[in-house]
Amino acid sequence: MSTTEVRPLRRMRAITTAVMVATVVAVGAVPLVVSTPPIWEILAVTPSLIAAAGISSQWHAPPRRAYLMGALAIGEATWIVAVLVGMDPATVIGVAVAGGIAVATRRDSRYATAFTVLLVVEATALLSLITQPDATGSYLIVGLWYTVIFAAVFWLNDITWRLFTDLDSMRHTEAELAVMKERVRFAADLHDIQGHTLHVIKLKAAVAAKLQHTDPERVAMELADIERLTGETIEQAQLLVNSTRQLSFSAELANASALISATGIEVDVDGADSSPVNDEVFALVLREGTTNILRHPSPTAVHIEVTADAMAITNDGADSETRPLRGLAALRERVAAAGGSLTVAQREDEFTLSLAFADGPR
Repeated sequence: MSTTEVRPLRRMRAITTAVMVATVVAVGAVPLVVSTPPIWEILAVTPSLIAAAGISSQWHAPPRRAYLMGALAIGEATWIVAVLVGMDPATVIGVAVAGGIAVATRRDSRYATAFTVLLVVEATALLSLITQPDATGSYLIVGLWYTVIFAAVFWLNDITWRLFTDLDSMRHTEAELAVMKERVRFAADLHDIQGHTLHVIKLKAAVAAKLQHTDPERVAMELADIERLTGETIEQAQLLVNSTRQLSFSAELANASALISATGIEVDVDGADSSPVNDEVFALVLREGTTNILRHPSPTAVHIEVTADAMAITNDGADSETRPLRGLAALRERVAAAGGSLTVAQREDEFTLSLAFADGPR
């Protein structure tokens, strides 16, 4: 068993092993106690009973071949002696338990192993025809019964155990997927926080560099804006790490309008007073749309139309060929999970990002 086996599985395996060993000992010892045989019969059966109890403690994994063959040999030798001298048929338990373990753990040859064990047990029972033919029926029936029962018990126990371990493995996989999903969500949120802001900082730094010798006052303003944007981004990243960040569409709309206007692009907003059905999703889409606008080569005008259940962001100056938005795939999944849809369309140099909630948010 894996060294990484979790505590509940270890506990369950220990309890099951204790039950299996106790059952083997009880089933093997009770007939001896009830029949009160001579002491030599008890001594003759004890080695096979000990071997059966030991091998049954390894039901959960294939035992070493030498150990298994030794238990089978002791059990079969005891069974032969018992048949020839007329001992209790229950002495078959040694070879029946070892055979059951062999059937359960030899998964690549179970049917052949089961047939072989059953054949050996029943053939040994026929030896009673030599010394006590009247008891042959009892030896055949008891030998068949014990062998089939123990083979079935260990086989079913092995199947059940593997189901439990598979379920536990699935639980671990699910937990790992949840961690990965949370990391993807965190990465998407971090992109939302930093993406468009860093792009604006880049533009403002370029403007400041261009005007440093001709318009010092404008350069000072741009540098002040860069410092403010950097501070806001750091603060939002810290809030994200602490899981306290909440997006507000109205605040995001004001921020987007200011950012776009700061780059010299005309902004027109319809429905600024609307109350979106999902404030956070609208804010996320607006932020991604703003970042995309700032990536286009020469936008001059942006129109944002907002209603309670829809939003469209349209800008000119887009490339002649449609380009997929960075981060759009992850954003689409988040929008879809909230019950909305996100689409893009381009006509000549006019690009539109549209969000819609047809049936309301989830």
